[in-house]
Amino acid sequence: MSEAVVDQPTGSDTAGNGQPAGTPPGWLAGLPTDLRDNEAFKPYRTVGDFAKAHLETAKKATEYEGKLANSIPKLGENASQEERDRFYNSLGRPEKPDGYELVGEDKNAPEWTGYWRNEMHKIGVPKDQAKALSAALDTQIKGMVDAHNAKILAENNKASVALKAELGDKYDASVELASRLWKQWGKTEVEFDKAFATETSANRVTMMRFLLNVAAKTGEDSSLRGAGQGSATPSVGYDLSAFKLPPPKT
Repeated sequence: MSEAVVDQPTGSDTAGNGQPAGTPPGWLAGLPTDLRDNEAFKPYRTVGDFAKAHLETAKKATEYEGKLANSIPKLGENASQEERDRFYNSLGRPEKPDGYELVGEDKNAPEWTGYWRNEMHKIGVPKDQAKALSAALDTQIKGMVDAHNAKILAENNKASVALKAELGDKYDASVELASRLWKQWGKTEVEFDKAFATETSANRVTMMRFLLNVAAKTGEDSSLRGAGQGSATPSVGYDLSAFKLPPPKT
């Protein structure tokens, strides 16, 4: 059965369906007045055209509804703090700062990790991204620390070689003497080498030069050597009282 249209005179000035161009579709006559004059319906020449368009629109609406079901609306510029919290949490931010899991976290420095937890929570960093960022930062810091320690070790080794060349066969006795003076007069249980383990070679060598010069000028080298006789402190094995330490190389 063909779709009903309002009969109109035919002529050269038609819309291709027997109706003059610009003539409203006949099926609109059955609609209420407020709908009959609505421009949105006039492109559909028949009820069937309108029905097909409606079905296509409904299908697209269903597709978009599925796509938008899990979407997150854009945060407005004037959003309230409550709206911001809801937005950031929907992106994966934990409810509270302590919900973050950070790689390389130092349990002995809670103020450091606490600072970064608060900052990341404040700017809305998702939990998985925070973990990835902390892993990258941890790798970078470890690399910097390793490079720093390697540099100090290389400097200390280089300084040790230079000092051995200066002191010759007096090197071992000089190191022993410096270590004992450090412990005796420094009133510390920390061994000399350990005290300068993370220092630059300049500090360690300078301190050794200072201690050896003081020992030579005050006779401590002889007293320490003599104290080993019948004492818990063994002899240094070498009398440096007459030894003049070479000046540092420039």
